[in-house]
Amino acid sequence: MIDKENMLGVAADLGAQLLEAETLSEMFAPKNIKRPGIVLIAGLGGSAIGGDVASDLTSEVPIITLRGYTLPGFAGEKDLLIAVSYSGNTEEVLSCVKEAGKRHLPVIAVTSGGKLKELAEERNYPIIDAKKGFQPRSALAYLCVPILKILERIGALRDLKASINDAAATLKILREEWGPERDERVHPLKQLAKKLNGKLPLIFASTNTTASAGLRLKCQFNENSKMSAHLLLFPELNHNEIVNLARLKRGAHNFSSIILRDEDDHIRIKKRMDITKSLLGAGLGGFFEINSRGKTRMSRLFSLIYFGDLLSVYCALQAGIDPTPVDIITRLKKEMAR
Repeated sequence: MIDKENMLGVAADLGAQLLEAETLSEMFAPKNIKRPGIVLIAGLGGSAIGGDVASDLTSEVPIITLRGYTLPGFAGEKDLLIAVSYSGNTEEVLSCVKEAGKRHLPVIAVTSGGKLKELAEERNYPIIDAKKGFQPRSALAYLCVPILKILERIGALRDLKASINDAAATLKILREEWGPERDERVHPLKQLAKKLNGKLPLIFASTNTTASAGLRLKCQFNENSKMSAHLLLFPELNHNEIVNLARLKRGAHNFSSIILRDEDDHIRIKKRMDITKSLLGAGLGGFFEINSRGKTRMSRLFSLIYFGDLLSVYCALQAGIDPTPVDIITRLKKEMAR
């Protein structure tokens, strides 16, 4: 058995995880939160992507995801730091929390335990407990939904429960099309995984709508599939990367291109996508397009995330790779702890 820890089953169950995470967040999220000037979300890897998702889902309050050891110089006591670490031991996040204390920033911790929980308890910071037993990248629902619940509590999101219910319903439908039970011969993602074997995916996404899903897909390719991947964002890519991509000749490279689309993409972005496809398609060997699904912005974004999570596992299994272990990261952490 290749998938020894059932990464595929966990990925396929994202809809149910969203529902459970909403219930848990309702229980644990603090109820009286003063609306901050800026929401800072400290996290790395699978613990950080929730910040990017939140940023794509609301523009009611500035949201900045921090993937480092320090807070920006402008951060102050009128802002809010949401410290996200599934293990609770992410040293960069702990560094940000300690700095926040010195600057008197309010802090909310989202974690399953570790040093972050200890530090939050010591300083009386609110804690939202994330369900244990997952790889950090597989705990997306339990790390992202608490952030969204906090945003709802400060008035930056509305009707979160209804949106999550709709997203879960959408993923239930998509599981029939994309889930592990469907026969490979008529399975679009398993067929795509075959085509991606030995390729380097180019992921085309759009700023403010699908960027977080694109980044999630890149990282899932990296960790689950053990593949390199490259993320390109509209409209920026049309001002630089299109130049080198236009020089590529079909058959002379190992790229494979995926475009993530959403109905809320700006009308000029939609035009840019179509023109970019026409200009680069011959050299790149065509594009695989995936349109988001669902009635709400949240449903559509999570449909793209669901697509990427499942696809990355299918790619791993197609290549005979166990998607769960990330031994080099474990080794790096041990070296850093010396």
